[in-house]
Amino acid sequence: MKRFLKQSWLDFKGQRAAFSLEEFALMETMYPFVTMVFYCLVAGYAFRTTNLSRWVVGNAFLLCTNTCVFSLGSCFMGERYYGRIRSIITAPISKLEVILEKGFFPCMICIITTFVGFGAGSIVFHVNWSGVNIGLFLVILLIGMASAAGFGLFLATLGLISNQMHLILNLVANLLVIFCGANFPISQLPAAGQLISKLLPLTRSIEASQLLLEGKIAFEQVLSLLLGELGVGAVYVILAFCVVKSAERVAIRKGTLELF
Repeated sequence: MKRFLKQSWLDFKGQRAAFSLEEFALMETMYPFVTMVFYCLVAGYAFRTTNLSRWVVGNAFLLCTNTCVFSLGSCFMGERYYGRIRSIITAPISKLEVILEKGFFPCMICIITTFVGFGAGSIVFHVNWSGVNIGLFLVILLIGMASAAGFGLFLATLGLISNQMHLILNLVANLLVIFCGANFPISQLPAAGQLISKLLPLTRSIEASQLLLEGKIAFEQVLSLLLGELGVGAVYVILAFCVVKSAERVAIRKGTLELF
């Protein structure tokens, strides 16, 4: 465990080595927070309402996008750039462990960023938290961020088989904004859009948090949504592991790491 944490910290630190502490804090909080304020204001004018609680909750969850999609999603691309990908592919070590190491600290950062976003958004848009089960909300937040980190790890592995990661990451970030229920009710999406929303992380966490805030949720419904969210995250971690193993086999067979 000590080696796992040490390696995870070194990997996380290496990814952010170009930033000072102030730059890192601003990048992880202010940029996504301003984005959240933008979408909440648009929702306020579009739906002609001053009760923006559901949009604060939804967009606070999306604060993790910067870390889970762009930072975590580009990590294997960074490994290729810095020349470490050869060691990762050929070394006789567990690739699942390598993947989990890369996701541990980003998951922690996602939880902190989203928690700060909830606090700031609640103050700015006067969200009423009285009567909300804070313990249950923290559980939903933890599971949602774990699922998002799993999704980010899957995106990261696509960097092994594609050189179009900037296109993929920007596309996925916008899919999350549109389809995970943060800004548009899933029930109003077309059938294909509702299917996409079920395949994305955060959809069930956002729904559970919105229902919890509105006081309309039952224990069985929470359990169902959280198990679904955990299942989605687990599937993406397994897919990430499968992509790495496939890339490993192809690289050994062809004698090259350039798989695209």
